[in-house]
Amino acid sequence: MRRVQFLGMLAGLLLVCSVWGQNSPVLSRRLANQDIISMVELGLSEDVVIAKIRSMSAVGPDTISFDTSVEGMKALKSANVPDSVIKVMINPAPPPQPTNVVASTPMTFDPNLPPPEVGVYWKDGTNFVMVQGQALAQTKAGGKAGSFFTDGLRNQHWDAYVEGPTSKNVVKERRPAFYFYVPDGSTSSDYVLIKLNKKGDRREFQVGSFGGISGGKSGVQRDKEVPFKADHIGIRIYRVTLSEDLKPGQYAFFMGTGQSAMMSGARGGNRSGGVASGRIYDFSIPE
Repeated sequence: MRRVQFLGMLAGLLLVCSVWGQNSPVLSRRLANQDIISMVELGLSEDVVIAKIRSMSAVGPDTISFDTSVEGMKALKSANVPDSVIKVMINPAPPPQPTNVVASTPMTFDPNLPPPEVGVYWKDGTNFVMVQGQALAQTKAGGKAGSFFTDGLRNQHWDAYVEGPTSKNVVKERRPAFYFYVPDGSTSSDYVLIKLNKKGDRREFQVGSFGGISGGKSGVQRDKEVPFKADHIGIRIYRVTLSEDLKPGQYAFFMGTGQSAMMSGARGGNRSGGVASGRIYDFSIPE
């Protein structure tokens, strides 16, 4: 008798579970095109509709049944379903998460060295101040009178000049510490420190000469050069040490290259000469 009662109770329990399973919204019904259309008509945002699709898809592939054929998509577009939603209906899988690439050895900068950017730097206390440079593009001929009165026996010279009576780069030390971060393939020997001649509203220095008995040459005047020592302290980095204090005035580091040229305006003597092009890093030493 008890066995019959037990079997009856078990049968009833199975029947209840079967009915519950049929009424379960997940197991009894799949998300279809009409459900998407209904959610859009309710005014739900694209993000909400997409979240619903992906949450159902995560339960299992049997929970969604979309018609994404040409006719199906035509009906979806007619119902104003956004393309972003249709795209997720075609492929409900979430997009892959971006992976963070971590360098095996993160780059660090030595606070005792200038930043890795080509240029000339002045170390003001603990800070590296870049001395703004500019391309050497303006030159003029000098010494014409001497060449004229000697019938070309004295040579003329090329003078490069920089606009403005003073530099915007102000260095507030008489014996400052400079640093070079040189271009690839260059060294500190490619630089010279020169004192600029102040003439009116510009500053100038000689970069070459032509004519005269001895012909011309490229390069700055030796008596205008300021000696310095450069120590190689890192990859493409040099520390510049001055041998004496700088007097107040206008100065520049010049990195240039020379070339020969024929000067048609030279009188007598050798008409060949030298000119130079390059880049200067000018600065002022105030009173």
